[in-house]
Amino acid sequence: MDAPTRTNDRRIPPHHDRGSSRAGTAPRRLRQHRAHLGGSIMTIVERPSLGNERARRRHSFKYGYIPPDSLVIDPSLPFHVEEDRTFDVITEEVVRSKLWNLNSDHGETIRRVSGSNIVVEGYDFNCAIATELGDAVTFSTFSMFFAGFADEVIKWTLEHRSMNVGIRDGDLFLQDDPWVGSNHQMDTAVFGPVFVDGKLFAWIFNCIHQREVGGAQPGGMVQDAVDVYTEPTFMPPIKLVEGGVMREDVVDAWTRRSRLPELMTLELNSQVAGYNTARRRFFEIIDRYGAATVKGVMRKMIDDTSSTVGARLRGLPDATWRDERYVAGATQHDRRLYRVCMTFDKRGDRLLVSNEGTDPAVGSFNTAPGVFRAAVLNGLLPTIAYDQYLCAAGVLRQIDFDLTAGAITTASHPSAVSTSMGSLIAINQAHCLGGKMLSGDAELARHAFATTSGHSLSNNSMFGIDQYGNRYADTTLDTLAGGIGAFSHRDGIDFGGRITGVGGKFSDVERFEQVIPFLFVYRRELPYSGGHGRWRGGVTLATAWVGHKTAESFIGSGGLLKSVTTGLGLCGGYPATSGHHWHATDTDIQEWFREGRVPGDPVELRKMAPEGDLAPPKKYDNRLGIDDVFELVANPGAGWGDPLERDPALVELDLLEGRVRANEAQEIYGVIVGDLAATMARRDDLRRQRLADSRAPRLPASGAVAPGDRAIRVIEGVALATIDGIAMFACVACGHALGVASTTYRLGCRELDLDLTDISELFTSPLRETGEQLVFRRYLCPGCGRALDGNVCRPDDEPFCDVKV
Repeated sequence: MDAPTRTNDRRIPPHHDRGSSRAGTAPRRLRQHRAHLGGSIMTIVERPSLGNERARRRHSFKYGYIPPDSLVIDPSLPFHVEEDRTFDVITEEVVRSKLWNLNSDHGETIRRVSGSNIVVEGYDFNCAIATELGDAVTFSTFSMFFAGFADEVIKWTLEHRSMNVGIRDGDLFLQDDPWVGSNHQMDTAVFGPVFVDGKLFAWIFNCIHQREVGGAQPGGMVQDAVDVYTEPTFMPPIKLVEGGVMREDVVDAWTRRSRLPELMTLELNSQVAGYNTARRRFFEIIDRYGAATVKGVMRKMIDDTSSTVGARLRGLPDATWRDERYVAGATQHDRRLYRVCMTFDKRGDRLLVSNEGTDPAVGSFNTAPGVFRAAVLNGLLPTIAYDQYLCAAGVLRQIDFDLTAGAITTASHPSAVSTSMGSLIAINQAHCLGGKMLSGDAELARHAFATTSGHSLSNNSMFGIDQYGNRYADTTLDTLAGGIGAFSHRDGIDFGGRITGVGGKFSDVERFEQVIPFLFVYRRELPYSGGHGRWRGGVTLATAWVGHKTAESFIGSGGLLKSVTTGLGLCGGYPATSGHHWHATDTDIQEWFREGRVPGDPVELRKMAPEGDLAPPKKYDNRLGIDDVFELVANPGAGWGDPLERDPALVELDLLEGRVRANEAQEIYGVIVGDLAATMARRDDLRRQRLADSRAPRLPASGAVAPGDRAIRVIEGVALATIDGIAMFACVACGHALGVASTTYRLGCRELDLDLTDISELFTSPLRETGEQLVFRRYLCPGCGRALDGNVCRPDDEPFCDVKV
């Protein structure tokens, strides 16, 4: 197969002509309403031009929509802007809680009506309330990166539907265009305006993953796509309900493309039902407390979140943090490594985010620019806005974006985007980089944690003909149930789930066996799977399935190449494996069943089926008949901190519980059971051995400062210091100088590389899958041998600058 085509455009060109009738013409006179709009600016065009609107719309369809500083909206649309902030603190808290609970009821209504396991069991949806201009006030705890789509979708609709076809009371819109605001074509938004006294007061929004929307491969995640034309078709915002009446022509057009149109219709109905429930509850709140008071609380929530996040950013040192990592698996037969990059540049109370340096869009694992924005928000919400009711608008007010067009994480149309891999790459990269940025702050670091399940999410879509002769398309959700990464002060959470949604639950075995023609052979803990560190990452599970009463059933082994892990640890912690897919056909499992035996764990499964092997990457149709077995190992959490600093008592407990093995306790943690003095001596020996085995610093630094907890830290183990009048990095533990602060401390560290497969057998060989060796590189203080940080790279890669001031 030919290599996938890469796009060539590299910068997202701004569309400056926001009020003129055509490019190069002076803009019409504008009237800007800056007050009482919660920080947004509304630009109303006195004499709107459809030609100009079309030009801006075409621009968004090509490069993606990022909400501008000012919105161009047709003047015929009236807005409710009055607010009253004279309420007391009790009223404020009650209204705020009612808005939160309204979202929960909105989501529960969708779950009760929906017939999709992805929604009912996987919680792959979210709900939001937004201001009249689309600023999202609060979200639910489900798929949180949908929080970054709501304002994009609503603001796009205000800009591009207010003139034609209009926005009126009783309307409800439908959309799944990734370049307007959707993770991929399956993530479908249903949203509508709320009018009070004839004026647009707010918006209610929901977005769910619809299970089967067409495309070349059932389920819609086309693993071998090189552009959108083999993926499911998509629609920008279109009226689903007009004047309170469902448009059957739109429903027909929407569901006609699906292999399961009846299910798709039910999913749409669930979203409309959720909207109606939320709208009814919203009016109950407005009727009780008054429209102006409710609007005042909504805007104050945004202002308070913005102020809180701004204050937390202001408390961090002004610096630039950067992450670079490899991913692989653009298409089924592409084994090349691709680089994805993210930069956080923090100045004062603002954060500038960039993806500069990311490779051009390629193959199937890209994502649109608006999704990159949503991914960054998702990565930061649990760490820097953990107590803010998921108020997306307040966080986004403190963030600016400088994006490069046509990259993997900011792809231009018509790049392929259906697999969701690009968004997951960006979410976990943003979360990891945010954790690094916060790791030097004693308070904020307690809310940061290392890379979590989902960093290399598997796509195990299933389809075929069930035992009753019915066509089906579904997916397993065990891939969502891996471990949460280690925190700065405690171990990660075993089976804690994913960073993309904290409100979900572990899927039910019996429920899935009722609707998918398979049986669970086992679902077992892998107790030794968490990433090593001072604090250990949460462990994951292994799940195996066998087909049931059908020969026409298939399961996918999609996602990123598992050997190229993106499960990076923090502050010297070890990475987590990406897991694997394992497949065996024509096995003796039915004979085992007849004999009353079950291969109850991975070891027994391989004894029963010694011919089994890793499933081909990104293959969507691995057979899962009655004699076939498929195993998934989901992603565990990564580690935090140097393993040689873990409390020996915790390591001994880990040994008792099977969380680490005896050789790991001695070689990685340096623990001699029952002998603290021998443990301390062993750890000293291991540090000396590290220094002896490692490469010398590329740019050695001289000098030292007295170590101390009060030093300004750019990451947990690296402080800012002044040595001979020069701003320098220094080791927090021993004070050894690591280099000038305008470059990177990594050049002053010793480097120690470890082959990934030497960490444990759960790491599959990159050399086998990609033809290239990858190592876990640790950056050691030359003075004390402490592991300060690490990354996964090629052996001959030079260190990238992960932090500078």
